[in-house]
Amino acid sequence: MAITYTSKMNIKKIDIRIVFFFSILLLIGIISFLIQFFKHVDCDDVKYYILSDHSQSEEPIEFYDKTHNAKSWKWDFGDGSMMDTRRHTFHTYKEPGKYIVTLTINGECVHTRELILKDKYLLDKLGTPKIITSKIITVGQPTYFNSISRDAKTWEWAFGEGRGIIETSSNPVYTFLTPGEKTITLVINGDFSRVAKKIIYVHPRVIKKTNPLDVTSYVYEKNAESFSLPRGSVKKDPLEDMLQYVPVAPKNKTQKDSIAPIKKAPKISEDQFEILLNKVAEGSKVKDDFTEFLCDDLDIPVVKNDKELITFSQLCASLKGKKIKIESIRLNKDKQNNCIKGMNINYKVKKYLIWHKD
Repeated sequence: MAITYTSKMNIKKIDIRIVFFFSILLLIGIISFLIQFFKHVDCDDVKYYILSDHSQSEEPIEFYDKTHNAKSWKWDFGDGSMMDTRRHTFHTYKEPGKYIVTLTINGECVHTRELILKDKYLLDKLGTPKIITSKIITVGQPTYFNSISRDAKTWEWAFGEGRGIIETSSNPVYTFLTPGEKTITLVINGDFSRVAKKIIYVHPRVIKKTNPLDVTSYVYEKNAESFSLPRGSVKKDPLEDMLQYVPVAPKNKTQKDSIAPIKKAPKISEDQFEILLNKVAEGSKVKDDFTEFLCDDLDIPVVKNDKELITFSQLCASLKGKKIKIESIRLNKDKQNNCIKGMNINYKVKKYLIWHKD
């Protein structure tokens, strides 16, 4: 009986050690799972932005990542320069052209984006158009104008008489209505950053006498004494009483011709517009925050996911409260006032842990 009792005690000790060992393994497994869960990055939900004011060479461009659980970054700017490992950084491209920017997050998520940069000095290379006109310009006589410019396709002429753009031909003919100093302006290909100006002077019209008076041959009808008033007391002129009852229109204040300045919308890139739309989805922005960029027109047409045409107000309403991932966005702007007149957007909505087209 003593041997049997001892063997039972040993079995109990062995069972407790096994349970304790497997409990430690289970705890280690749970801790490892939690660490991997909180360090995991959803490669389909990467959020990084490339912000540029003018998208041109010799300009600092901002690169910024907001991906959840991201711990390490590698920016390859596509121009042969060294990689940058910061989350928020700036880079300047020396030459214009097309570049492929690659971002690697946590060593496993790789995303690329195409960046197209214009030449910063392109306007200086093309030069400002030159205006050619006559040396002597007179009111009422046709004046011929010409221009010298490279690659000109459209012309917009204004002749400084408060009438705006009135000619769109390459060699216009204009007749000035008033004399004085005039400022001639010319815009080529709708590029208002290179406006040609020339100041001219318009001479008044000279009236020539067709039949000059020959004073030496003039014969007076009467003697000069016949036209003098007779002597006597001064009498009141009846015209003075009559003028008291003649209605006189009040004088109008002279109004100078003026051209109302064109209201321009502030500049905004497509990446910056994407950030604002994400804030609409989060609930921190509303459609009225876009008023200045859309020039007070919140019902501009929007092509959603290449298949549905809606207004911008409807787009903001559909994004509110959803978790979205914008794949591409293209803004259609008015070149004259920089207003956004339309846009194309492709995005996905996350529902039940699955991304799908809205």
